[in-house]
Amino acid sequence: MANLKVGIIGTGFVGAAHVEALRRLNNVEVRAVVASSLESSKKAAEKLEVPNYYADYQEMLAEEELDVIHNCTPNNLHFPVNKAFLEAGVHVFSEKPLVMNSEKAEELLKIIESSQIYAGVNYNYRHYPLVKEMQNKVKEEVGKFFHVRGYYLQDWMLFDTDYSWRIDPEKGGKSRVVADIGSHFCDLLQYLTGKKITRLIANTKIVHPERKKPLSEIKSFAQSDQEVEYETYEVETEDYASILFELEDGTAGNFTVSQVDAGHKNDLFVEISGSKKSLSWSQENANQLFIGYRDQANQNLVRDPALLDGKAAERCYYPGGHIEGWSEGLKNSIKDFYECLEASGDPADYDFATFAEGAVEVKITEAILKSSKEEKWVEIYK
Repeated sequence: MANLKVGIIGTGFVGAAHVEALRRLNNVEVRAVVASSLESSKKAAEKLEVPNYYADYQEMLAEEELDVIHNCTPNNLHFPVNKAFLEAGVHVFSEKPLVMNSEKAEELLKIIESSQIYAGVNYNYRHYPLVKEMQNKVKEEVGKFFHVRGYYLQDWMLFDTDYSWRIDPEKGGKSRVVADIGSHFCDLLQYLTGKKITRLIANTKIVHPERKKPLSEIKSFAQSDQEVEYETYEVETEDYASILFELEDGTAGNFTVSQVDAGHKNDLFVEISGSKKSLSWSQENANQLFIGYRDQANQNLVRDPALLDGKAAERCYYPGGHIEGWSEGLKNSIKDFYECLEASGDPADYDFATFAEGAVEVKITEAILKSSKEEKWVEIYK
């Protein structure tokens, strides 16, 4: 089979990680990149060793014959970029959130419905080996769900001098922490349980009503020793959210998301408690799965392909004790999408998140904002 020609739009931290992951696959050739300007695109192409670069995605679409694009742009560009390439018949693998509101999500879904296009969203935490093992055990061993819980905590917005384009609603959307990392938790939980979140009540908070916006560019997650000049910026999007919810079978749950929790760098945790046992997994300790019992010793199952079942074992690349993590999870996410594409398969038989599933996370985010504003329970599908 001829190599699939791929374009990358957005070359920051995530875009560069996509390029690295793609180069670990077979039958894929990264042909072109687009950054925030022609000069930035040229620098990114040189750094990432990609042959072609363009000033914007419209020029890439006009000049390159691509099979797939990866949309790694800021949130406000997810919709126009995804739409342009879908309408041109190009397969799309998009970063989350899919779009900034449900109306735009529905517009993309209508394009896909009448085509043979494959479209996926990068909810990469689905694709860790022990997450797949956890999903298998949830189906077979947990018993009746009693409750589910978790959190996703970071600290990179702890200080009022911390700033990112994500704070600007025009670029990041009306939600920040929920759309950015809360959507990861909701997707992961629904993937593990096979149940939709159907109703919720939420509380969101802005910790810093004003932040100091640097007058020069500062990259997300970057450390800088330089003297920086600031201007005052009034914050409209949440730093923290806590949510009570119910799954479609009535199971109760709760989760907290925050980007202002000191010492928590990328701390995603999920636990499912049932009538027979409990299971929990942490992204920062991704090579262990906790199995809790009432009447026998608890267990920590380690990531070892010799100990895992089926697809969980296939997601491992090295023997047990050889630590794998975020980059392998991203590779697995992208690999699953491309395997479906190359086989002309049914996405329902694969694990990558579809645009329809990405649209669900947009709907949940909107419900959380509505609930927090109105201080009441919100039914998501009514």
